[in-house]
Order: sequence, then C-alpha cells, then structure tokens
Amino acid sequence: MGHEERLPHYAAIESYRKRPLIVYGTSTRPGINASMASDVVRELIEQLDLIPAEQKAIDVLIHSSGGDGLAAWKLMSVLRERFEKVAVLVPFMAFSAATMFALGADEIVMHPHASLGPIDPQIAAKGPDGQMREFAYEDVGAFLRFIETDVKLTEQQHYSSIVDKLFACVDPLTVGAARRASELGISIGERLLATHMDDRERVAKIARDLSKSFFAHGDAVSRTRARELGLQIAKDDRELERLIWKAFEGIETSMELRDAFSPQLVFMADAAGAESLVPPAPANLPPDTPPQLQEAVWNNIGQAAINAANQGRSPRVQYSLLLAVVESVRHVAEARVDGYLTAVRLLDGIKFFRTDTKAGWLRYPIAANQAG
Repeated sequence: MGHEERLPHYAAIESYRKRPLIVYGTSTRPGINASMASDVVRELIEQLDLIPAEQKAIDVLIHSSGGDGLAAWKLMSVLRERFEKVAVLVPFMAFSAATMFALGADEIVMHPHASLGPIDPQIAAKGPDGQMREFAYEDVGAFLRFIETDVKLTEQQHYSSIVDKLFACVDPLTVGAARRASELGISIGERLLATHMDDRERVAKIARDLSKSFFAHGDAVSRTRARELGLQIAKDDRELERLIWKAFEGIETSMELRDAFSPQLVFMADAAGAESLVPPAPANLPPDTPPQLQEAVWNNIGQAAINAANQGRSPRVQYSLLLAVVESVRHVAEARVDGYLTAVRLLDGIKFFRTDTKAGWLRYPIAANQAG
C-alpha cells in the first residue's frame, strides 16, 4: 500500500475531529531496527508550516516502539509552541520514548488494542566478552536488593566482593550513565506532563511510576491501567477508535509489520538467488573407500563447489524497507533504506550479507484533491 491509499483514512479522522492530523510511525517490523530519532523534528516542522496559523489544536497519531527520549521532548515542545491543544492518538503501540511523547498531550486517545509502556531507558554496553548487552539502571538496583534481602549478605567484606564482581561485568561509568539516563527519563516525563498539568505532586508520581513500578521495559500499559496511573486518557469513542484503527492498518500494510524481514528468506524468494544456492550433485564413492580418504575427497569436492559458486559471484537481490513516516493529507515524508543482499556458500553453511546503498527521507507534497 502506497501513501495514496493511506491518505483517505487521515482525511476521515480530520473530518471527524475538526482539526488537522499528523501521523508519525516508526517500523516495528521484526528484523528491522527503526526508532524515534532527532532527524524527525525537521520533518514535523515541514508539516506544521502547511497548517493555517489560525488553527490552535492538532492531533498526532503515533505508532512506535520508542527511541530517543530527547527527540520525544523536542517533538512535543515544537507542537506546544505552535498549538494550544495537542492530542495524541494511539491505535496500537506507543512504547518507551513514544510514551514520553504522549505524556505531553492534553489528551491521549487509546484504542482498546493500544498499549503504552514504561519510560525507563535502556543502556547498551559491551561486556568483558565483547558482547553487547542491554540493561536498565533498575536492573543494577534489583541485583543489589537481591543480595541484601534475598541472600541477606551483610558482611562488608563479602558485599564488597559481590560489588567487585558486578563491576567486572559492567563498567562503573556505564552504571553511572544508566543512572543519569534513568533520571533523565523521569525528568523528561515530568516536563512533558507539566505542559498541561498544574499538580506537581501528581506529575512527579506519574513520571516516577512509569519509570520505577514496572518489572520489564516491554510491559504493556493498557488503556485501563493508563487511567489508573493518572494519565489524561480520553473518553471511549467507538467511531474514533474505528477510524484510527483503519489508519493504523494502512501503516501496518505499508511497513509489512506482520512479516519479519529475513535476509535469507528474501534472497531465497528471488529466482536467481535461489538458483545460485542449489547444492552440487552428490559424488559416489566405493563402499570400501578408507574413512580418511573419504573425508579428504569430500572436503576437496566441497571446496571446489564453493570456489565454483563464489567465482560466479552471488546475484544481488534488491530490497527496499520503509522505516518511518511523517505524513498528513498535506505532505508525506518516508524514511527508506534501499540495498541488496548477497550470499556466500561455506563448508558449514551459507552466509548472507546485507548492503545498504541508499538511506534517507523521501518527500511527496500532496495536491488538495489527492487526499480523497
């Protein structure tokens, strides 16, 4: 589905709500790494410049698993400078930084299928084994509480030894960075809530609860739970829920969110790609061939086949991925990455390579009669 098919759904929401709508979505497709980032701010400004100055209210429909909390703050700050009323529409998923963004809205319209999430930031750090690990500052605190309350380790000598082991796995500066990120997440949450809430105690409690009261970063906050937390959730509106779900389905289809991106499957779905990986015909050896000679023969045959296949070079199988959209009935911007896949046959299997050749935002101004 192209953006031409998505626009009528946006027009229907604008007609129902009597205010402009901007849609911001980042891909949640399995196998794709896409998240909220600062580059989207300029695309949002492009949208705002097309809205009449007398318009004082706006809707933003968002679908994202999160990303940069500071980008969420900047996006909402831009909207707050321009509009008196801001509503965020969540058809399905607005996690992490996307939840932060929603906190800055006067009202959050959640579909019954929609979820928000905790705002505790995740830190990626390289361990002693060279592997990248993702963790939150709350994980460090949970470990120390385990030592104190479950293990009941109180002797300073043993406690210090445990802490030394912790810092052997995670650099102390990384733990400090995780602490600062946790504090920043709460601070951003408070700042966003304070744009439309005067009760400072309520603001602080909501931000802290969203950061500290969950046991997993992916824990889903349903509409009912969001209301219990004190968020500004709009009253149920079945017609509006139907409209925002149709809009989400258009995004879901365009971004192929229900189909994981697998380089292997994409490569094998191409006729030339699949043909290039057809294994060589088996060789027949006499049954009394010594085992050592059999192994040597098979290794030679396998290596010869690999050399022959790789000398012919792997075909290039093209792909194009839609990573994000910022769009309305007035203007469409799509973040895409294009590239090609290749494959190399090895003795122990096949290795696939992904090469991105072009990435960036593509922009499509919309004529007045195109929105349907």
